[in-house]
Amino acid sequence: MTTKRWSRAAARGGAVAVLTAAGLGAVPQAHAAQAQVTDITCLGSTTENYNPALTNTTQVVSASFTENYSCTSLTTSVSSGNTSSARVGTQNCLLSSTPSGVEIVTYVWNNQSASTVTFDDVNVIRAVNGTATITSTGSVVSGLGVGSSAVRVIVIPQLSLTACATTGVSSATGTATLSIL
Repeated sequence: MTTKRWSRAAARGGAVAVLTAAGLGAVPQAHAAQAQVTDITCLGSTTENYNPALTNTTQVVSASFTENYSCTSLTTSVSSGNTSSARVGTQNCLLSSTPSGVEIVTYVWNNQSASTVTFDDVNVIRAVNGTATITSTGSVVSGLGVGSSAVRVIVIPQLSLTACATTGVSSATGTATLSIL
């Protein structure tokens, strides 16, 4: 009669071999760092100032803006953030769809960290009722969440039709959402 003896080390080695073959083994540290996820989802408001004021005539406009957010995140201590920046593009008060090019924005978070985002796809769509939707997509290039995707959507409600036809609209306030995933 043959007796088989198992040692604990052999049993552990066999278990590791089975787990590794099944793809469930330990992940090397270099790969674990790449798998770290940043999730920041924010809701807030924006105030935009236009120079020159928006009118019914298409013109190059410099829009400076401030965004303030309340945020949630399962992987960071971020609960709020803000930014101030500017963009230049061709705009008017009428129906339009205008790509604005590349925009670089730095968000400062409540936990003393920051994320610099390059929005390389910025589109401004002004609906027939005057509501403007600015959708920006890009990625975090430095700071918290580096390498993560970023999406920002700003909605500016209908502008004053009287002001658009006369003196122009020099500022507007709207809603903003930001996701860094």
